[in-house]
Amino acid sequence: MPSISEREKIHKLFKSFERGKFSARNRFVRAATWLGCCSHETGELTQAAVSRTAEAAAGGAGTVISEFAYVSREGRAATRQWGLDCDRGIDEVRRLAEAVHAHGSKLIVQICHAGGALETAFAEKRGLSPSGLPLPGCGVESTAMTAEDMERVRGEFAAAALRAREGGADGVEIHGAHGFLLTQFLSPLFNKRTDEYGGSAENRVRFTRGVCSAVRGAVGEDFRLWIKISATEGVEGGYGWDDGKLAALAAIEGGADGVEISSGTSYSGAVHAPSMVGVSAGESEAPFAPYARELRRLAPEDVLVILTGGLRSLPVIGGLLDDGCADMFGISRPFIAEPDLVNRWAEDDARPSACVSCNACLKTAARGQVNCPIMRDREEGEWAPL
Repeated sequence: MPSISEREKIHKLFKSFERGKFSARNRFVRAATWLGCCSHETGELTQAAVSRTAEAAAGGAGTVISEFAYVSREGRAATRQWGLDCDRGIDEVRRLAEAVHAHGSKLIVQICHAGGALETAFAEKRGLSPSGLPLPGCGVESTAMTAEDMERVRGEFAAAALRAREGGADGVEIHGAHGFLLTQFLSPLFNKRTDEYGGSAENRVRFTRGVCSAVRGAVGEDFRLWIKISATEGVEGGYGWDDGKLAALAAIEGGADGVEISSGTSYSGAVHAPSMVGVSAGESEAPFAPYARELRRLAPEDVLVILTGGLRSLPVIGGLLDDGCADMFGISRPFIAEPDLVNRWAEDDARPSACVSCNACLKTAARGQVNCPIMRDREEGEWAPL
């Protein structure tokens, strides 16, 4: 049973709040979660994807970040990934926004370019990357980007963000984490450029700042622009928090008014993997909190800091809010296991999330929609597709 002090801290998580030009009904965020529901051939958003996304809003999340949407076909990062690379996406965003807004929640659309993080299962041609170097585990070669390539990609991010705005979303989030294109520019391992985009950390964050500036210029000042950052690359020879922090501050300079802190990449070791295995309620929670806490201290007051990764229990999350670590808290795998998690917590069932951080959910994508096989088996049998 939480103490009176803990209950007061927890209560703040469920109260509506406003920071800068953003407001939400609570501090809980359904972090971007690839669901494997979209059309592999065309990237169209299916009704299953809309329903699965909206169930987190129905389950109590005050803010929902969509699964990542590619800004161009060459920037696809997964099979059955949503594509926001053409104007068809405006109506798809509208459907998604209406479904999320119906529950009183805000919708942030995440946009992404894979860069050199390509697999033979979905790549249609050579990818683009800072220096044309292969990423671990990626079987498709990439080409070093020219100045014209960089200008075009900045424009693709801006165009995708404008489609999200026209479709009625409340904002966009640039995916600058987990080994995708912006991470590759930040990485000294994969960015070997000798121009103004390579070498020093100040040069390696330049592309991130430019993408944010291009998006801000397209959507205007009254539309939310967030970015997701891996605080560290999580691999020997890769960038650390000093560079990750510099990238976050550069994004803010470029127009971002929210920074989501995660960590690691697809090729990181277990300690820094974005989806860490074995997180449990208590001492192993919130492994990336120190990064968020320092950024909250450095960032302007009206810029949101969102902490994502390994959050499982109300006492821990409430304490992080109370000590000023972050403004909002992103949850992904627990929502796969329990779509109504926040509602359960709000109804005084304060037990930690049922998610055991086993990553079995990630393996279900091989045969269809991403789901939690542990909870499915507890419910005795297959879950019918939505």
